Amino acid sequence: MLRTRIRAGPLAGFVLSVLFSALFAVISVGELFIPVLSPEMGKPAPVTLRVPYGPRIVRDSHDGGFSLSYEHRRVIVPRGTVLSERNEDHDAAMAYETVRRMRRPGLGARIASTYVIYLIVCLMLTVYLRRFGQNRVRLLRTQVGMFVLMTGSFLVAKLLLLFTALPEFWIPVAALPLWVAIAFDRRTAFLVEVGVAFIAASLLRFDVVLLSVLLVRGIAATMFFFKRKGSRQLLIAGSLAGLAGAIGFIALTVLFEGSFDLGADLKRWLGSNVLACIGGGLLVGLLGRSLREPAERAMGHVPRDKLLDLTDLEQPLLKKMAAEAPGSWEHARAMANLAEASAAAIGADALLTRVGAYYHDLGKTVQPKYFIENLGPGERSPHEDLEPEVSADAIMAHVVMGTKILREGNIPEPVVEFAYTHHGTQVVEYFWHKCVEQGNPKDLTQEHFRYPGMKPQTKETAILMLVDSIEAASRTIWPPEHKKFEEMIQRVMFSKLASGQLDQSGLTIEDLRIMTSRMASTLVNMYHGRIKYPWQRESDRAGHTPPPATATPHPVRPATPTPVPPSGATARDGSAAAPPASTARGAAAAAPASTARGAAAAPASTARGAAAAPASTARGAAAAAQAGSDDGEGGAKEESPAESVRAPKKTH
Repeated sequence: MLRTRIRAGPLAGFVLSVLFSALFAVISVGELFIPVLSPEMGKPAPVTLRVPYGPRIVRDSHDGGFSLSYEHRRVIVPRGTVLSERNEDHDAAMAYETVRRMRRPGLGARIASTYVIYLIVCLMLTVYLRRFGQNRVRLLRTQVGMFVLMTGSFLVAKLLLLFTALPEFWIPVAALPLWVAIAFDRRTAFLVEVGVAFIAASLLRFDVVLLSVLLVRGIAATMFFFKRKGSRQLLIAGSLAGLAGAIGFIALTVLFEGSFDLGADLKRWLGSNVLACIGGGLLVGLLGRSLREPAERAMGHVPRDKLLDLTDLEQPLLKKMAAEAPGSWEHARAMANLAEASAAAIGADALLTRVGAYYHDLGKTVQPKYFIENLGPGERSPHEDLEPEVSADAIMAHVVMGTKILREGNIPEPVVEFAYTHHGTQVVEYFWHKCVEQGNPKDLTQEHFRYPGMKPQTKETAILMLVDSIEAASRTIWPPEHKKFEEMIQRVMFSKLASGQLDQSGLTIEDLRIMTSRMASTLVNMYHGRIKYPWQRESDRAGHTPPPATATPHPVRPATPTPVPPSGATARDGSAAAPPASTARGAAAAAPASTARGAAAAPASTARGAAAAPASTARGAAAAAQAGSDDGEGGAKEESPAESVRAPKKTH
């Protein structure tokens, strides 16, 4: 098996929770154990002193009754202020700090309780990611990166509270859920927001108003972030989240105190809580935009700018493939268009899917002639002289070698994943059946003919697996009608479902339905017809070329049923060994297809190719038919060599 990305199991999740909970606890109470940060009356405060928002029970001296009062509302003593016993706010702050710094037994019990709360939050997050999150967030690298970013957000919040006099509503912890929503999905972002909001609010004894504002602002930022592509959307989402947080703050204040003086609050400028709620949202958008790329890298996601760089056709690895395996490169480019459209239709990462399509078959550059698409007209297949198991090894090697080349080329691992998952764990069907037909003299099993990769773990890699088969089978469909394409696509999808290759991909039945419709429409558009030029019609009337049955670029095919991939078949990667019958017939018919399509274009060289197929072309079609694919995808049953080279019937 190939080395793949490591998933976080129960033990790894528990260890992560224990370690990062301890780190959160150290950040939360660390200043209590630093003597120089202890405040004293009559001296400047070494750090900003804060009293959380909360009620006080006040006894009326006249009638002896009790009332609930919010007399001390967010006391903030800025850093450097000389503490005075005659100042009521200073007295309240010193009383609060004395309780916080109280030694045994109170301090130890409070620290232990804080740690337990952090541990519960972290365990909740890791269990969700492992059991209910999409496959990408189950990776150990992703979870470690997520906790590192959470630690960074917590540290920023702590420093803001200790060394500034700004209201606590400036804490920009909602940037982390935004990054998670960009890299993965909104549901995971919502849970991360709940966790990070609770941890941040613990710095002020779980101030209920602070916790509520952080939750509202974080969830609103995730909901208002509509487009992944535009960085400007981050600023818009942050601004709207800030407004939502300000409205929530005003509502909670009125609920607790019965009224709220907006004018008086706004007059305090930097001390205004409403402006802090709005400003905190703007700060979330700015941080989300400016630190987006390093944050995505930390979580193992490939930033969009990096993906765009990888689509450059001047990239050395792509130039290598175009030069050494041109047929495979053209197949990859055709796949990229189809895969990108399918990914966009179901809300998957379309750009990542396109990049994966470009690079997934790079291993074919090692031995390009072992794959049918890289054989020239009349060129002999090397598989004709090899044993079935040797041919299968040669075909399967492109998965291993492609992964090796990509990793040595420093291609991001999410892109490398396409190389070792696009065939999953399928069997190279044709060579296995050939081995059985020969009597299996070496007593081999199917495991000797099984790809060494792994099943697709994401929607994007699963889409590429499907498109790899569908793009190959589409070349055998005639006429190019929407219904015929749909039938072929559905059968390919069912074969992958039946063999269990999509079990871990996260694709839903709705996704498959949407993809079927989108791919069928795309294929119809790809194989559209063209009107012949006048000189072509004159040439046909003069008898230089046999009159085609239609103006479309497809050749006339024999009257055979639409080929159907067998259940369990793998993708068209192709060995140069004989395919099943319908694939062979489709290859024989498809050989002149490019020539026919070229006939619709004006160049003279193409026009010459549109003439009656010469013997070399016929031999090339026969060779292609004999070569086939590694697993016979696009074919229904095998036929004899004599049948495989039979030319398509002419129709008038």
